[in-house]
Amino acid sequence: DWKIIQKELIFRNPWIELYQDKVKTRTGKVMDYTWYKSSDVAVIVPFLEKDNLVMIRQYRYPLGKVLLEFPAGHIEYGEAAANTAKRELLEETGYIANRIEYMYTYHPSVSKSSHLVYIFRACDLIEEKANHDGGEDIIRTEIISVEELENMIRQRRIKSAGTLLAYLICCSGIFS
Repeated sequence: DWKIIQKELIFRNPWIELYQDKVKTRTGKVMDYTWYKSSDVAVIVPFLEKDNLVMIRQYRYPLGKVLLEFPAGHIEYGEAAANTAKRELLEETGYIANRIEYMYTYHPSVSKSSHLVYIFRACDLIEEKANHDGGEDIIRTEIISVEELENMIRQRRIKSAGTLLAYLICCSGIFS
């Protein structure tokens, strides 16, 4: 374990806290370590039918690109991850899932944060009306077959790590 000599919060907004700590490693080395706290995230893999998926195209400002992704969103303080999955699915796609199944949890950035990503499979979907929040005004919903998604992955066209991992967990047969 490393010993914290000094902890300094250098930036905070509703989604992220950035810290600059001074730490002492097991070998005695003293160094600065920058890391962040962020709310956990739920990613939802919505199956319209056995082989068709509901996905979204959304503009990602840091990349300056529109990406094809599975719906996802930040877990609000005190909210259960499964409730976030249901809420985000409706907000981003306009679908309600009669069945949400927890599949997996992973750390997306082990050297810079402790936050978690929860992957859910959603089935038995009912189409309602999307309810995009302020930053989601240009989301487009698309129905993509699992085969089409696999071809896009082979062509290196899927760029979202969360979407790639969610595909692996929910669509590849690894958890049949």
